[in-house]
Amino acid sequence: MQGKGLVLEVGARIAARRKAAGLTQAQVAEAIGVEKETISRMENGVISPTLPRLQQIADILDCSLSELFRCEDSLDSEHSVVIGELIQTLPESERAIVVKFVVEVVKVLRTR
Repeated sequence: MQGKGLVLEVGARIAARRKAAGLTQAQVAEAIGVEKETISRMENGVISPTLPRLQQIADILDCSLSELFRCEDSLDSEHSVVIGELIQTLPESERAIVVKFVVEVVKVLRTR
């Protein structure tokens, strides 16, 4: 991802996450204090949002800032990162419990 391609891909991810969250461009715009047209232009890759603006959007869309930059072709890696982000705030002992749980679930699913 470089230059204009990155702007287009990030815009597409914003649009996809916004739609999945059931939000309109107007709702997102209102929440971050911009015009609806600004959100449209971001989603279409016409303008490049600043990092603070991207963080605001990520917060509204209930995702991490890094999720707006992830390549779609690395879905397996993305799943790992999402799980890692979810458990990173847990104490080490609780993270270990989650990892053991995932290991056991994978074992069960592989035998099906």
